Amino acid sequence: MFSADDYDKALDRLLPRGPIWMRTPGSVLDSILHAIARELARVDAQADRVLEEADPRTSFDLLQQWFTDWGIPSACLAALADPTLEEKRRELIAKITSSRSLTASFFRDVAETLGYEADIVTYSAFTVKDTADKSLFGTEWNTAYAMGITVRASSEQRLFNTTWTVDQPLAVWGDRLFEGLIRELVPAHVTAIFEYKGETI
Repeated sequence: MFSADDYDKALDRLLPRGPIWMRTPGSVLDSILHAIARELARVDAQADRVLEEADPRTSFDLLQQWFTDWGIPSACLAALADPTLEEKRRELIAKITSSRSLTASFFRDVAETLGYEADIVTYSAFTVKDTADKSLFGTEWNTAYAMGITVRASSEQRLFNTTWTVDQPLAVWGDRLFEGLIRELVPAHVTAIFEYKGETI
C-alpha cells in the first residue's frame, strides 16, 4: 500500500518538463498535487480493505450488509436483551459455516466457532447385542443428541437466592446464543441436550 508521500513523489516525477511545471512549496500546483496524492492514498487504503470486508470475521464497513443478507440477528439471538456486535458476528460466522452435513464433527466445529469445545454424544436404545456396561436407554434415545459442552472460559451460573420469586428456577446457567443456534441447526426430530462442564462464577 502506497502512502500519500509515495503518491506525491510519483506525481512529481510525472509532471511535464518546462519552467511552468517547476514545483514550488506552497504554490497552487504544489497544493493541488498534495491534495491528489492524499486522495490516491485514501483510495489505495480502501482498496486494501476489500479483502477484510469480504471476510465476515474482519468486516466493519459492510458488516451490517452481512447481517442483512444472512438474517442476523435470528429469533434466538434477538431474544437476548441487547445482543452485542460481536455476538451477532459470532452467529453470522456460525451460520456461514453451517452448510455442511449435520454430523457430530459439524456440531463440534459450530461450537468452536462460538468459543466452545464440545463433545457430541449420540445415544441409542439398548439391545441384546450391546455390552453389559452400556446404559439402559429406551428407544426414544435413538433420536436424541446429548451434547457435552466444555467451556474454555468460566461459565456463568446464578443460584437461587432469597431475592428470587417462587416461580424462578433454582439455578440459571448456559449460553442462550449457543443453545438457540444449535437448536435451529439440529433436525426437527432430534433433541439437543446441553451439559456444561468447568468452573462457575
